[in-house]
Amino acid sequence: MLRAADDAARTAQKLRALEFEPILSPVLDIAATGAQIPQEAYDAALASSAKGVELAQSAEAFKVLPLHAVGEKTAQAARALAWRTDIVAGNAEAILPLLLARHPEPAYFLYLAGCDRQPTLEAGLKAAGHRVVAAEVYEARAAKALSKEAIDAIAAGEIDAVLHYSRRSAEIFLSLAKAAGILQKARAALHLALSHAVAKPLLCEDFPNVGVAERPDEAHLMELLARR
Repeated sequence: MLRAADDAARTAQKLRALEFEPILSPVLDIAATGAQIPQEAYDAALASSAKGVELAQSAEAFKVLPLHAVGEKTAQAARALAWRTDIVAGNAEAILPLLLARHPEPAYFLYLAGCDRQPTLEAGLKAAGHRVVAAEVYEARAAKALSKEAIDAIAAGEIDAVLHYSRRSAEIFLSLAKAAGILQKARAALHLALSHAVAKPLLCEDFPNVGVAERPDEAHLMELLARR
């Protein structure tokens, strides 16, 4: 389990319910940046991660805006904090055409974002003539090493499956596995990814056993794991 600590703990409970024994090795540490949100007249807000709404400081004044969310988890986090959610879709590619249909005229978007993110959403909106201000309210810091428990289990061939939730965490996992000298051993495990974009770094390393969830959410990733 490579997720950040809080998320990994919640996922570990789900894995135990499926009679798997999780080994935790978070490769990312999520932290608020303290960035202030520019005071502008936005038409709508965007968030592609629950952390975007949870760690946004000085955001109260913007909760009157409709918030478009990537992922149901993001939408749930937004609702819990009294944001007015509007469009919800599973990934950037899915939400972009919905946003363009909802906003046929140039609009001004506030994006509650992480420092490291995929450009799809912003690039697609800007290409259609919209303005996007990204308030980088959180950052994901890379771990310096995999946990000793994970290294030992991979080296011993005791890992049945590795769950990958983001492209960046998959990239960090590969880098840390190389540094620990266990990359070849890691190839023998089954690697399950939330989406094709998440799986890409593994496929580029020619990992032979890579599966992709039917939809980019944890429920479908767990379904995929249960079938293997």
